[in-house]
Amino acid sequence: MAGVKLVSQTVGTANITEWAKLALSDLRARVLRVTRLRHDDQDRPVVLEMVVLVLDWFPGLETSGDATLDIAELARRYGLQLARATERASIVPASAEIASHLATGPGTNVVKLDRVAETAQGVPVEWRVAFSKG
Repeated sequence: MAGVKLVSQTVGTANITEWAKLALSDLRARVLRVTRLRHDDQDRPVVLEMVVLVLDWFPGLETSGDATLDIAELARRYGLQLARATERASIVPASAEIASHLATGPGTNVVKLDRVAETAQGVPVEWRVAFSKG
C-alpha cells in the first residue's frame, strides 16, 4: 500500500536559508523540520522529502503526529487558504544519504523539486525539497 514514513522530525529556530526561503521577519521564528519518505503500493521508496514548516501557522503540529501530511491537508486542518506554490525542478546527482533512502547508488541522477507554498495573502508557510528517482 502506498504511504508516507516519517524519517525524522526536529523543531528549532529557522536558519538563515530557511529564514530567506520562507521570508521570515522574526529572526527567532520556530520551524518544524520533517524528513519523510514516500513509498509506492509495493512499499518501494519513490520520493524523499525534506520539509520546513513555520510553526506560527501550525501551532501544536510538532506533537500532533500529523507531520507526514502534505501541505494541502495541513492547510485544511489549520484553516489556511493556500493560493500559490512556486517550484523549481532540476536533475542532480544523489548524495550518499539521498541514495540510501531511495535505494539507489550515490551519484545516480535524481529529480530535485524545490517548492515554496504560500497562503492567499502571499505568506510562505512551507518550504519543501524533494528527491525522486524519476
